[in-house]
Amino acid sequence: MKLQICLLIALSTIMLQCSKSSDRGHVLAPDDATSVNELPEMNLITPDQQVIRARELAGKNILIFYRPECDHCQREAEAISKNMDAFAEYQVYFVTTDGHEAAQKFADDYGLADEPNVHFVQTTVNEILDRLGPISTPSLYIYSEERKLVQHLDGEKPIEEILRYL
Repeated sequence: MKLQICLLIALSTIMLQCSKSSDRGHVLAPDDATSVNELPEMNLITPDQQVIRARELAGKNILIFYRPECDHCQREAEAISKNMDAFAEYQVYFVTTDGHEAAQKFADDYGLADEPNVHFVQTTVNEILDRLGPISTPSLYIYSEERKLVQHLDGEKPIEEILRYL
């Protein structure tokens, strides 16, 4: 029972911080994000409840941590959608802590639902904090075929900046 209360308090604190917008995006936790140098040891849950281990992803991958209601995330998704040809060599994973229904609506709204290399998955706040530390949304991680971090872009970025690292 004490563990459940602690988790509820921690989640409430994080949700409160998520609702505060900065000029860079919505913050999942304090603004001292750390990055990883390789694909994180993180579980990603598909809409049909399959578990994908991020560390085991093959090829070039991009992980985009977002919140469906985040206006910064929405603008970045719209820009990505308009430039999908540039992302052809990558598997793009939009990762949220929100439910799959909200993610599906987001995918539909920004024309990403039918893109064969774009996937919408879910994880937990604890997975993000444990594996990446506190991050802003949107937060984009580009990984090479060797599963090494090429670039981490924190907060909303112009599409030209994102494309520079592909």
